[in-house]
Amino acid sequence: MNKKRILDILIVILLGIMLFSGYKLYTNYIDAKHSKEQYQQLEEIVNQQTEAKELTAYEKYKEIYQQNNDFIGWIYIPDTALSYPVMHTPKIPEYYLRRDFNGKYSIAGVPFMDHKCTVDQSDITIIYGHNMMNGTMFSIIEDYMKQSYWQEHRYIGFDTMNGYGIYEVAICVKVDLQEDQFNYIESVDFASQEEFDSYIAQFMELSRFDTGVQLSYGDKLLLISTCETNYEDGRCVVIAKKVSDENLSTSYLRY
Repeated sequence: MNKKRILDILIVILLGIMLFSGYKLYTNYIDAKHSKEQYQQLEEIVNQQTEAKELTAYEKYKEIYQQNNDFIGWIYIPDTALSYPVMHTPKIPEYYLRRDFNGKYSIAGVPFMDHKCTVDQSDITIIYGHNMMNGTMFSIIEDYMKQSYWQEHRYIGFDTMNGYGIYEVAICVKVDLQEDQFNYIESVDFASQEEFDSYIAQFMELSRFDTGVQLSYGDKLLLISTCETNYEDGRCVVIAKKVSDENLSTSYLRY
């Protein structure tokens, strides 16, 4: 085979790679645009409901639930772009990993609750979401690794059909699943004080900074987990505890 023939083949291969890469970039852009529009529409439904009158959480989210019964709540962080429905499919744990709210393929997926969790009953509610390069989904969770960001966004809202909930962020960590060997999603309930203390102690060893927020056995905790961009098996995790002060909860409601 002569050099010109080899060069022609290489050019064809490179053009094919370029065309495929361009196609993937385009489809990802369209997917991201569709996802953004979809969640904006869902937010508008919630906003319209809230503007009407004082509502219970069930009344506020009823229309969203009627659209998809896998919906179990809404997670948001005030003054940020993080505001999404949360799904739960115990029999197919990662069903929404690459599906949108309507069950169609989406690279961004939808935040979803760990299949082991029971809504409003588990000691820890674990919610997963992608760390998207375009800044959507749970990408801002990585910002919590900086104390300055935590200071400005100390509270996370997680409403369920049963009621409104505000959680104060207590621990911010990066976990390397290969090196740290800390299976923080193994259990969602604690059988004893000792089990709880051991679990929290492992997180505290990895904590990026001291928030001063005390966690006690019996607290209802919210754990948010997303990928960490520097390690193949890295995770950014925040743990927050449910705040009992109703006035604080009301003042932080986003909608």
